[in-house]
Amino acid sequence: MEERATVRRRRRRPSRWSSEEKIPKELLVDSAEAAAAAGLLTDDLIVEILSRLPARSVHRFKCVCKLWRDLIAYPAHRKRLPQTLAGFLYSTHTGVYGHHLAAVSSTVVDFVDPSLSFLRPMNYTKIRLRDTCNGLLLCVCYYNMEKRLVVCNPATQRWTELPPAPQPQPGTYNWDQRLAFDPAVSPSHFHVLDFVDTTNKYHHTGVNIYSSRTGAWIHRDTELLDKVVLADGSVFVGGVLHLPGKLREDRPCQSRHSIGYSYQENFVLVVVDMEWKAWKIVRTPAYGFSFGAIGWSQGRLHYATPSETPITVSNDDDEVILREIAVWCLEDYGSKKWALKHIVRIDKPIEMEYSVVGFHPDCDTIFFVTTTRAAYHSDSWDASSLASWDMWRLQFRTVLDLEKRSSVTYLPYVPMFSESTLPDGEVQ
Repeated sequence: MEERATVRRRRRRPSRWSSEEKIPKELLVDSAEAAAAAGLLTDDLIVEILSRLPARSVHRFKCVCKLWRDLIAYPAHRKRLPQTLAGFLYSTHTGVYGHHLAAVSSTVVDFVDPSLSFLRPMNYTKIRLRDTCNGLLLCVCYYNMEKRLVVCNPATQRWTELPPAPQPQPGTYNWDQRLAFDPAVSPSHFHVLDFVDTTNKYHHTGVNIYSSRTGAWIHRDTELLDKVVLADGSVFVGGVLHLPGKLREDRPCQSRHSIGYSYQENFVLVVVDMEWKAWKIVRTPAYGFSFGAIGWSQGRLHYATPSETPITVSNDDDEVILREIAVWCLEDYGSKKWALKHIVRIDKPIEMEYSVVGFHPDCDTIFFVTTTRAAYHSDSWDASSLASWDMWRLQFRTVLDLEKRSSVTYLPYVPMFSESTLPDGEVQ
């Protein structure tokens, strides 16, 4: 069946000047004067100006002229210029583990090593990709059964192995890890969070936090009264870490044989500040049967999830099965108010699955991994593709086919070419 998509159409952004109005003379600039003025700018000054602009604007300015295109593409300037989404990091398992980049932009692919070949001299027996944050990648690496946490930069091939985290207390274990790094706040320091779970009630009770500034771990209780289990993904922006999770709410129940408790799971965001003391719960919209994805796009936190059940609509003489995917943005942190931004409806054959994996940080585009239920094998897919949906142009596009036996975890990756954050290979 041919794939189609329909959405609730949005009005075009209104132009500032209507066709009947004249642009004020003071805003008109003679093209010859503009060219002459631009010619007075030195290369260093142009790069300095571009470094203060959003990544989306920088990439648009490649089209100004060949000089600007070459300045932006010059390797030494990449360290200073903002970058945009390069793609999604993921793993495959075909007897051995492999790591790949599903590229959505070809501008930096040749300068990034998603295979992590620079870690091979350490002879890790297995490397598991865990989290990405502003150009850095957190990996869980194993020497047989011994676990180590490694933070690396695939663009510069620099890395550091962290000292072992504190051993879990009896009745607990460490499983979920997250990375927090904001080069705009502190370009040379990052934090790694290693969450502590209970073994019998399956919720987080505390977290071990590593600081690259001190080179040491500390422990904090989560200060959450609610029972939360984290899901994959995270967003760190403005000194605040956002973590998707499931909230377990125990409810009394009574059967013919006993009185006990049942529980209901609701999807939430766990929000924590950089002091690791103010923990809050933000409930996500009551929509869908699973936690879809969170991401930071155009200055706002976004959340997308598929509908709980497919819907059937009549199309001429045929019935079409659609899967809805709702996109929300968080309008106000204080009131915790979400606004519905967009709904995508994709013609979906019964056997097809669409999983939201991320958002483009600079435009209204969301990304999916499409696959078939028959292709699922253990914890990987035999056949899958990366696809995108442009919410303004209303376009569905298959970006590329993923490697066979790909994992079910896909990490958005924005490269960072600065070499100041990590040492050139270090075991602490």
